[in-house]
Amino acid sequence: MKILHTGDLHLDSPFATSQAERGEQAKRELRKIFSDIIAYVKNNSVDLLLISGDLFDSGFATRETAALLSSELERAECPVVIAPGNHDPFDENSIWKKKTFSENVHIFVSEQLSYFDFEELGARVYGYAFTSQYMKGCPIEAKTVEGDKINILCAHGDTASPLSQYCPIAPAALSAFGADYAALGHIHSPEAANEALWQKGISAAYCGCPQGRDFGECGVKGAWLVEIEKNGNEANVNRQFVPFSISVYEDRELKVDGAETAADMISELRTFIENEDFGETTHLRVALSGYTAPGLVAPCEEIEVQCKEGLLSLTVIDETVPQMSSNELECDRGIRGEVYRLLAETIENGTPDERKNAIAALRYALAALGGESI
Repeated sequence: MKILHTGDLHLDSPFATSQAERGEQAKRELRKIFSDIIAYVKNNSVDLLLISGDLFDSGFATRETAALLSSELERAECPVVIAPGNHDPFDENSIWKKKTFSENVHIFVSEQLSYFDFEELGARVYGYAFTSQYMKGCPIEAKTVEGDKINILCAHGDTASPLSQYCPIAPAALSAFGADYAALGHIHSPEAANEALWQKGISAAYCGCPQGRDFGECGVKGAWLVEIEKNGNEANVNRQFVPFSISVYEDRELKVDGAETAADMISELRTFIENEDFGETTHLRVALSGYTAPGLVAPCEEIEVQCKEGLLSLTVIDETVPQMSSNELECDRGIRGEVYRLLAETIENGTPDERKNAIAALRYALAALGGESI
């Protein structure tokens, strides 16, 4: 059987930190991605669609999104199983409770472990629902699958932290549960969590989110296409990543050692962007690092304007360090040397925040003393 495993779409996310126009565009992109997922299910003969929580960003859904959800899930035609997560729990006010869905849609409604049988597929899908924002227990603890069907777990939870308030799932409990495949949701950038599970030989995966919403969710996002063949108690499981993201967040560092002017920084950043070939669907954040002229304060806004062509957006952060000559500054008996001596200990040995502030203070002082822009 072929399964498409997705989750963590967070439809109707507010995008409160974005510009209003960009926020609305991001909301439309999420809705389109959901429609793209349904189209993929139909066009690739997928037998079962699993949504492992947080389909919505909250219990509230706009009328437009609710209508889209209802029509698209029915259009999928194949069975759809939904495990509500901590952002869209099954409670009295949720869309899951208020709206009627087509017969192919199956929603877990309780924190107690339950299952749906799909006789035509020879499969049983176990799962549970968040019924509030938090779930401190684990419904699969000390539980095991039953029978020789293809046994699947569709669940929202946290395998990375035993102290999580969002359904902590111990990898040992997941292994003992014995599902042929566990379709997990909750962790948006799941590479490390997945690797930890796979190293233990556990047939499970987080799907991550199909579209990043900020620089904490970088890279191309998508879903898993999972194919399962089972003979007796032996299951052969193959996973294939399917990209769905429309726009992508990328967070990079660029060393600009030796830069003496803002023009130097702009030139190096333009070359970097051209060589990386990010494209018009990329939100790029670049931290400029390295040793530069002592009085050079990176004009981040100007650099963004000069370099953003060909990108969806560009954010520049100045993390450079002034290239200071001990002979020049330590021995300087004037104001420049005194400023350096006052800040040198913090620059060398302070906490990251203290060092950042001290470096900025030195830059502003040297720039001002040199008659340069700060």
